[in-house]
Amino acid sequence: MHISKNAAMQIVDEISQLVKQNINLMDETGHIIASCDKSRIGDFHYGAYKIITECLDEYYLKKDDKERGMKQGINLPLELDGEIVGVVGITGSHDEVITAGRLIKKMTEILLMERRVSYHQLMDKRVKNAFFEEWLINDGYKNFDDLRERGKSLGIDIDKPGRIIIVSIDELDEYKDNQEGQSVIAKFENNVAAFLNRNGYKAHFRNASRQIILIDDMTTEKVIEFSNELADYIYEKQKLNLNIGIAGKSDDMHEAYIQAHRAWNAAANEHEKIICYEDMSLELLVNCIPAKIKLEYITKLFKNSSVDEVKEYMSLLKAYYKEQGSIQAVSDSLYIHKNTLQYRIGKLKELTGYDVRKPSENPALYMAYLIMQDIEMEKSETYALLHETK
Repeated sequence: MHISKNAAMQIVDEISQLVKQNINLMDETGHIIASCDKSRIGDFHYGAYKIITECLDEYYLKKDDKERGMKQGINLPLELDGEIVGVVGITGSHDEVITAGRLIKKMTEILLMERRVSYHQLMDKRVKNAFFEEWLINDGYKNFDDLRERGKSLGIDIDKPGRIIIVSIDELDEYKDNQEGQSVIAKFENNVAAFLNRNGYKAHFRNASRQIILIDDMTTEKVIEFSNELADYIYEKQKLNLNIGIAGKSDDMHEAYIQAHRAWNAAANEHEKIICYEDMSLELLVNCIPAKIKLEYITKLFKNSSVDEVKEYMSLLKAYYKEQGSIQAVSDSLYIHKNTLQYRIGKLKELTGYDVRKPSENPALYMAYLIMQDIEMEKSETYALLHETK
């Protein structure tokens, strides 16, 4: 095991808060990689080198040896699984370090073991995430038998029927691009993991700050009940509302992921707690429209507008639909005067030929809004074509 400089410095900092002695931590080459005396970091330590090359139980120096860059004190091997992975040195007289030395050695070995376990857990998590992404999201596997065997090695049975749920924090964009928000997302993920473990489920992974969850095959009513329990648990822990998309029943898990994603997309756009794929109507229709038709619809409706201009109108429509057409509420949410809002609605009608305030003309604009939401969320073929066309 190689001890990283970052891990070594964290360990030295932790232990030095508990003991008064100066502590050095040397790697498998005998170089100091962490120390209470920062000026010594990077120096070669002869005592550590002797312990490593000769497998000594300890190396005690009675007085400073300036020629070899060593100070009075005791040096002890750090052993994991019978292998010397480094050396810990404690500076001081024999009486000062002999008692504390063994304790500090054991503490350091425990901290190294914890970090190794955490590292392996992180690696296992990344391997599983990569497997889930290939299986569910990318649908890029060619050899199904190979995928099945890889799944078994990870404790995942890809032949077992199941349901897919996609979960995220409501208003996710407010959390994704800042450090405080990322901390909230990290805590959210830990709470989701705790809830799933409590219910006997471990098949879940992160994708774009969302949690993709696989649970047993059950009725949609039971999945909704499970999702509500999860939402209540997260609200109790963090006071956060969730957006949850539930896939329909499907033997093809890649198709089930697409269904869950579409349901989650609709839930996120409408700020709904739970939307089931089976209950989707117009949103489902939009997702089934070919990319070329979506592009034609947007370009024809908004004529020669730039992509940024289309996005600006979409912001208006999003606020309009969210506030159920209330002019006052829409103007408040956009931080503009009511007259300015009415002017922009007029410009939208002038451009598209449709008035969002008229029930008979509103559906054409709502369809455009759904299409643009789909394009933005999927970053699909249509997204690239739209930027090329405008």
